[in-house]
Amino acid sequence: MTQLSDTGFHFGNPAAPIKLTVFTNLACPHCAAFFTNNDLTPYFENKQLELVLKFFDKPKIGLLKGNLIHLFLDYNDQAKTNPIILELFKDQPEWKKLSDDELKNYLKEKYGFEAHPENTDYSLTIAKEAIDFNATSVPTALISINGEAPKKINQDELKKTLESVPAN
Repeated sequence: MTQLSDTGFHFGNPAAPIKLTVFTNLACPHCAAFFTNNDLTPYFENKQLELVLKFFDKPKIGLLKGNLIHLFLDYNDQAKTNPIILELFKDQPEWKKLSDDELKNYLKEKYGFEAHPENTDYSLTIAKEAIDFNATSVPTALISINGEAPKKINQDELKKTLESVPAN
């Protein structure tokens, strides 16, 4: 049975009965819509859900700016980085217009971000997991309930599942 690593950005309760892992890319409009269309806040507050975002670097023209930003995310300071991730999804139309150099300056000036070369190792781990779970597109969501093996889930199934699991 293939398992997922802890590599990623964690939101919510690590002991929650539901673990939602999403292979995502910050430049993907469908990924931004995933979070706009699914308000997960009540499930975090009820301690029902842990969300793990796995930033998947994909060699697709429309996602290259996301790949660049992923290099600047600080895996070691998630308390600072997680709210910025949500802001970057929200502000995606604004920063996607920037050139690569302008985007690097934007990340440094607005958020104090610096490149983290070690993120390449995280990217490789995430790419291997995406292959193992046949996550060929972003967003791809996997759900695990009470420690079961993760399985793919679509947005309709996610909503039903979240509503069916009692709060802790």
